[in-house]
Amino acid sequence: MNPAQWEALLYDWHNIHRLRRQRNDTAYWTRVTEQHETVLVLGAGTGRVASALAQRARRRVTAIDLSRERLARMPRVPGLHPVCGDMRSLPLRGLHSIAVIPYSTLQLLLTPSDRERALTEAARVLAPGGSIHIDVSESFDSRTESDWQLSLAETCLEAGGQVEEWERRRLRTDHVLIEKQFRRAGRILTEVTERWAFHRALDLAAALAHADFELVGIDRGYGQGISPHRLIYHGRRTH
Repeated sequence: MNPAQWEALLYDWHNIHRLRRQRNDTAYWTRVTEQHETVLVLGAGTGRVASALAQRARRRVTAIDLSRERLARMPRVPGLHPVCGDMRSLPLRGLHSIAVIPYSTLQLLLTPSDRERALTEAARVLAPGGSIHIDVSESFDSRTESDWQLSLAETCLEAGGQVEEWERRRLRTDHVLIEKQFRRAGRILTEVTERWAFHRALDLAAALAHADFELVGIDRGYGQGISPHRLIYHGRRTH
């Protein structure tokens, strides 16, 4: 496998072992979208959320992600339509009734202009009165710097045995830089660098307003005390 294919495989492996409780977000998103027939998922990854939403009959779910390798691992579900593209310049026509940005994806856009471009593009492909729902995390704000340390060691059957995830963190003014190495039997399978914007740097209420959304509410966590460090912003297109 090439490095991008390893990254897509180990993205799922990481989520299964590191973020078990946060994976309960699928039930939350099912409730949020239950009245909608056309759903847009931005930053869909390998389709964990999007494929769950596509289980409803006669629903069309469009799943956008930059990584062709992640999209290739998406389940083949009737009504689920993977599209490789950038949320800042959506390769879409037609209108959707609801858009969701799950799992901190918007925090991978580091500049206010990039975040506003993404929200403006979402508004462009939403029907009048359509809604957007953005899941962000406060946990990045409290990260501390670290040198390389082992953060996970678990079996990955597709990788042929135990895989280790090593991580190093560096703090910047408005984001945390996280470098990762995935190793098997002492060999580096792939390396990943992530930059996650702090929640305090997002100013999402203003960004939504600039993109012609009205902020109609904010949920803390997914209900029943699940992942209270997460905030879900709910916006409605105003024009």
